[in-house]
Amino acid sequence: MRSIQKIVLFIIILQLLCMVSCASAPPVKKNVSTSADFPEWINNPNSLYPDSRFIVGVGSGDTRQAAEKDAVGNIAKVFQSAITVDQTVIENYLEVEENNQSSASFSSQMLNRTSVASQQELKNIKIDKVHFSSKDGLYYVLAYLNRAETALLYEQDIKNNDGKIVEYYNNYKTSANKLNKYGNLAKCKTITAINDVLRNQYQVLTKGQAEVPVSIPISDIDQKMAELLNTITVALYPGKETPAEVGDYLKEVIGKIGFKMVNSQGDFSMNYSLDIEPTDINRDNLVAYNWKLTIEVRDNVNNQSLKSFNHNKRSTAVSEGEAKSRIMRTVREQLNNQFYKEFKKYLNSI
Repeated sequence: MRSIQKIVLFIIILQLLCMVSCASAPPVKKNVSTSADFPEWINNPNSLYPDSRFIVGVGSGDTRQAAEKDAVGNIAKVFQSAITVDQTVIENYLEVEENNQSSASFSSQMLNRTSVASQQELKNIKIDKVHFSSKDGLYYVLAYLNRAETALLYEQDIKNNDGKIVEYYNNYKTSANKLNKYGNLAKCKTITAINDVLRNQYQVLTKGQAEVPVSIPISDIDQKMAELLNTITVALYPGKETPAEVGDYLKEVIGKIGFKMVNSQGDFSMNYSLDIEPTDINRDNLVAYNWKLTIEVRDNVNNQSLKSFNHNKRSTAVSEGEAKSRIMRTVREQLNNQFYKEFKKYLNSI
């Protein structure tokens, strides 16, 4: 749980760095005051920017840039949310936004790590005061964020996201294809998870004085998804001499998604194999194997094959048993990470 909370805090810091990028960029530079005395705003920033209208952060550092980042980080701490969202949800949301073929929303810009340096138009955070102390050799920076202006941005994105949720939910209801139904509900769940975080931050900005109504309760979406998952099936077909563990690892992946396993005639067919061949690396004290993992997935509902999943590697160890154990650990990691992501990407695209 702590690692997930760190992800959320990291997202918030990235959001705020997006906002401050233009304010701290050249050619406009705030004049730096210099003295051994500390200005009043360092210890009492709300004397300049009342808490009722602004969120302020005071930062310090060896350089001006470090002090600005520290100030932004202190504002981010105010936004730290009890609502958690994992990295996969973030990636799914950005993918949905990309597939939407519309202009990037404020929230997608905030969540997208690559936009931190490029999104210059977000000016919600402003750097107002910069002081260099000749006494301790540190820079001090006062940054502030206007609650009302920023809340409007959040409100607009929450409403836009809710509109997408309604659109995908209606697509779910009208579609006769159960995999298409799944894809639309999955998008609903992803955007709802992001909106939960945005709503929590909106509450921070408005001090709980305003809220944006929910279009479709997550309980309704979860109920429909649970009912649908019981109808989607997967059948596994192992290749010759493929270790049984590979099938067990694939079942773990399918279990994470929630589909049911059947012995034959599934909505998805997965043919898989693990070929392991010994190889000589001219080292008397080491055993080595070249191996290849292959998974062929067939969508029987839509009558199409997915791109083959392949992973090739050489594993070495001091013994045959240890080498094969390393192979199986890597296979499990590949299935639960890369293969899972690729399969989910297909599901979200249906």
